[in-house]
Amino acid sequence: SDRSTQRSWPDVAFPSMRLLSLLQLASAAGYALRGAAPQPAASAPLRRARSLAMMPNSILEEAAEAAVLTDPRSSTTPAAAAECAHGGGDTGRSALILGWFFAKDRELEYVRRMYAKNGFDEVVIRPSKVGLISKPRGWYRTLRRQLQPGRRRAEPRSQSVDSQSLDSLDRHFDVVHCMSGGFLALYVLLRSKVGLRFSTLLCDSTPILPKPAAFTRFARAYLASIGLRLPLKLLPERLHQWLVEGRWWLSIFYIKMKHRLLTLLGRLQGVELNRWMSGPVDWGLSGDYDRVATHALGTIYEGAAQCAGSEIIFLYNKADPFIDPADVANAAELAREVGLAVREVETSTDHIKALFSSPRTVFSLLRRGGEGGEEAAAGDAAREGGGAAGGAARS
Repeated sequence: SDRSTQRSWPDVAFPSMRLLSLLQLASAAGYALRGAAPQPAASAPLRRARSLAMMPNSILEEAAEAAVLTDPRSSTTPAAAAECAHGGGDTGRSALILGWFFAKDRELEYVRRMYAKNGFDEVVIRPSKVGLISKPRGWYRTLRRQLQPGRRRAEPRSQSVDSQSLDSLDRHFDVVHCMSGGFLALYVLLRSKVGLRFSTLLCDSTPILPKPAAFTRFARAYLASIGLRLPLKLLPERLHQWLVEGRWWLSIFYIKMKHRLLTLLGRLQGVELNRWMSGPVDWGLSGDYDRVATHALGTIYEGAAQCAGSEIIFLYNKADPFIDPADVANAAELAREVGLAVREVETSTDHIKALFSSPRTVFSLLRRGGEGGEEAAAGDAAREGGGAAGGAARS
């Protein structure tokens, strides 16, 4: 609802105003507990070597190292390949839609109808909950709920369009459509060891990567889009990003200390959760967010590699203020390096509005066989004007 949106958007846009008073205290306590002073950036390779020494080699660790990656398709099993080749069933095409932040139910229902109208017999909509997807503590809660041994895995009851449990997503979809913040939702799903498999991944106005620079850019674009320009004038972008980094540091520090305490108390946390804590959490605590972002991409690309011949499509507008075109280009290049089929398609529509303003572009891209889309995008750009969704949304 609009009321819930008004309550939750500050979580994305601004850190708590108590942050400045807490930073100094938390920093001192953190280094005291760790028994060390802040380590310089030059020591990052040493930390990487230590943290990865006990982990089996895979695309995730190689991606985190930003090294030359091996072709992940070698990990595809014959059973998975057969499932992907036959579409995962005999009921026609299927799609999983991972929605954008603050999407309204009526907007997501429109997306469902558009997919059904274009030949998709099974369409699953999963909203991206801001409280879980837009902050490190939300990622931790979701992963811990899924990965901790003996943990009850039922999700809280949801009033959104679809409220399937994560276990219901342990299957193959012909298409996974990530809309803006839905990219982060996919990362959290796959890190939670949900057995989600897909033949085509459509990255629509994304990736929005798990790093403060990307979230600061997104937040400032969101504030401008809803008319709150005065805070942007009062808060320079560099200071805004510093505040976001501070809030994330506090969250990550809390996660690290909670995990350590529970482990000391004898509460088993699970191998996968421990690996995540000694990987992305440690990297974020040291400020190495580029590595965290690359690890997120590696996670998603390993998921894509479960289906032989899978394809990743980046549909975006270079002038979109919500995303950094360099992030899109780097994500596409990394996907090519690991041997995935990649298409980059530019559109002139606003953030996540391609499906509403030029649906022909989207469904031409998703046609069986993978032909088309670029021509449709050019035609739709020439005719662009009204949108089918009215005020449908940002992010």
